[in-house]
Amino acid sequence: MNGGSLAQVKMGTEALALCIAGVLCERDPSVVAAFWERIQILYRVLDERGDHEAAAMVGAFGRALNDPAFKCLPN
Repeated sequence: MNGGSLAQVKMGTEALALCIAGVLCERDPSVVAAFWERIQILYRVLDERGDHEAAAMVGAFGRALNDPAFKCLPN
């Protein structure tokens, strides 16, 4: 698999994970705190082992969960 294809797969996976997390948080807002806690732990682990690209992705994921623009608009 070439670099471009790998990047597309990675972006697609990130988008899917964010969509799943968004639906779960929308249906049960009490899980936001649990997601946030796990995201912080994962960020620290990735950053400490030197995987800064993955840590940045996890950090962006965490910011998106707390971003009001991430919330679904009412119909």
